[in-house]
Amino acid sequence: MKKTFSIFLSLLLAISCLSVGSINAFANTKKTAQEIYLNSSAAVWGDLGNKAYVEFTPSYTGSFEFYCFNQSYGGNIMASIEDFSGETYNTVLNDNNPNLICAATLEAGKTYYYVLESASVSFSNVVSVRNHNHDFSLYKSYPAHYDQYDSAQNYDGYVESICTYCPEYIKNASFPAVSSVKAKTKSFTYNKKKKTTSVKVYDRMGNVVSPSNYTVSYKNNTKPGYLTLTVKFKGNYSGTAIIKLTIKPKKETLSSLKSTKKKKMTVKWKKDKTVTGYQIQYSTSKKYAKKSTKTVTISKKSTTSKTISKLKSKKKYYVRIRAYKKSSGKKIYGAWSKTKTVKVK
Repeated sequence: MKKTFSIFLSLLLAISCLSVGSINAFANTKKTAQEIYLNSSAAVWGDLGNKAYVEFTPSYTGSFEFYCFNQSYGGNIMASIEDFSGETYNTVLNDNNPNLICAATLEAGKTYYYVLESASVSFSNVVSVRNHNHDFSLYKSYPAHYDQYDSAQNYDGYVESICTYCPEYIKNASFPAVSSVKAKTKSFTYNKKKKTTSVKVYDRMGNVVSPSNYTVSYKNNTKPGYLTLTVKFKGNYSGTAIIKLTIKPKKETLSSLKSTKKKKMTVKWKKDKTVTGYQIQYSTSKKYAKKSTKTVTISKKSTTSKTISKLKSKKKYYVRIRAYKKSSGKKIYGAWSKTKTVKVK
């Protein structure tokens, strides 16, 4: 009954279209499609699972839109613009809306087909073709990408304004790719506090990237060793930057320096739980000249004294100490302590 009513309504529509000079297109193949002209209309119908075609050949290159008003339908109808070979220029779905606009940029003198199809119900429609004015009200953002290890993978980002009814788009904003990520402070000295620093991100044009486009996080930023700073991009940017910073051991202090035996001296200091070991330097030179300076490494942090022998009797020695922390296979040294002196027996 519904199908009969649909056909009957289409016939009435076709008769009414004849009275106003419109075209009736009851064509289910491209070869039999009726031609439609700019600013004219046609009545079309399709059975369940069938397609209806309207043929259009523009006299000039430009943007055109096919406007379809569904007279009889009970579900979604798909509309597309394609050429005879089947290449598609645009496809839209009415989503249960009786009004359907499908637009595309078409070449002068080339024949195109407006194709209507329903997978669930038969339909009857009125189709017209007219000039298309773009409606750039849709937006899509493509973030700029940063690859710390391969600059060839860095690329700019942009925002597109997309036409609601056709594939045309324009770029209305761009985001140059990130070129560098810099931490203000690269080295800290341990003092029991969490270490943080300000970060500056620069794009390839030399501009500072707004902090709203990234987050900064820290790992291992409380004790001596390597601190990991991670910059994770968001918003108009994507990618991650990782920066290694150092936290040096605190400056140690010599608690005692004595020579109680001939050609020997004993060095004492306080235990530092945050380090791996210590280095002691002793010299007969106040400025620790290389020729007259020797270094002793203490590999255990629990050690708090060291007796050094084979020294020159009656000589004045200058002594200092520093701590080190092993991290990622490397030693990170703290600053040298204040120098103490002793005259060796």
